[in-house]
Amino acid sequence: MLEWGTYFFKRVEMFFFSRRSPLSKINREDFKIFVVRPDHIGDVILSTPVFQAIKKHHPQANLTIFVQQMVAPLVQGLPCVDHCMIFDPSGRHRGILGFFRLVKEIRKERFAIAVVLQSHRKIAAALFFAQVGCRIGPWSKLHSFLFYSEGIRQRRSRVQMHEADYNLQLLRSLQINIPSRSILTQVSISSEVRQKAQSLLQQKGWTAEKKLIVVHPGMRGSALNWPQSHYEDLILALLQDQNQVLVSGGPGDFEVLSRIRTNLQQQPWFYCGEEPIDFLGGLFCVSDLVVVGGTGPLHLAVALGRNVLTFHSPILVQSAKRWGPYAKQGRTLTPEVYCGQVFRCLGSRCRNYPCMSEVSVSQALQAARELLGVRVSL
Repeated sequence: MLEWGTYFFKRVEMFFFSRRSPLSKINREDFKIFVVRPDHIGDVILSTPVFQAIKKHHPQANLTIFVQQMVAPLVQGLPCVDHCMIFDPSGRHRGILGFFRLVKEIRKERFAIAVVLQSHRKIAAALFFAQVGCRIGPWSKLHSFLFYSEGIRQRRSRVQMHEADYNLQLLRSLQINIPSRSILTQVSISSEVRQKAQSLLQQKGWTAEKKLIVVHPGMRGSALNWPQSHYEDLILALLQDQNQVLVSGGPGDFEVLSRIRTNLQQQPWFYCGEEPIDFLGGLFCVSDLVVVGGTGPLHLAVALGRNVLTFHSPILVQSAKRWGPYAKQGRTLTPEVYCGQVFRCLGSRCRNYPCMSEVSVSQALQAARELLGVRVSL
């Protein structure tokens, strides 16, 4: 049934786009490429090697990226990005009217090629009806078989490679083959934001004479996290080592940071503001080490070249193999337990639950000291 549906849509596509050859403009210098990644911070940062690879192989092409507003400050200033369009699923792109508005916006740009790194039903359909000739994406869900003219069956849940490499794999349809980690992630933090972040730290008493460690204990809930009590004990130990410690969080981490502030009696510094995400990047730029779970801020710190200490779940789709640092700097700690789960934690039904507490504070402290270049006498 799926094959017949795909065949039908290919016939429809040939009827509407009969004058177009999907890759006919690939050798021209003035064609426009549209790269779609409409999800979260870490996912978009792990897509930046794709932006760079496209621009490297087609330097005269105009590259437009399609992301949500919260992520845009990190990528719209990249040298490889010519233009940034905003996907607003809860605003102007919401519902049926939003769909037709999206089709109109895409059609107006006259893109020759669209590369969809995270499949989204509404966007896939909009690309089709906007008459984008070459639409590349991962063939996974029904709509992807119907609306993408080129693609690869990846099965990302099998976790055979890193998420950034899955993204790069889609470029093979454009005859672009990039070895793993030959192009690293990057973000754009303006000098004004860096200076603003440094001013905030100076108000708190920061000095360049001592090491600054940023601890980011919050997480959206997309993966298992290290226990809050372990973060607290590690913060105290780092303070006892005469380090400066800033506990950071996003708008959704207010409750977590409030509990830590209460338990630690405000010994470290705290930042949990409403500033855009690039301000957190500005804080990371000043740090000597970032301690963070397997979430978006991890990839932000790695893209900025910071040393990272991170904690990853043993569940397959949450593992460091797919979501760990896309660079060699830093250290990843994972519970040394057998976990046969692919998608989600069994909770109390698992004999190792809660397994993340198996990573001890002493392990994390030793790793942090090594990353900071501190000699520890035994």
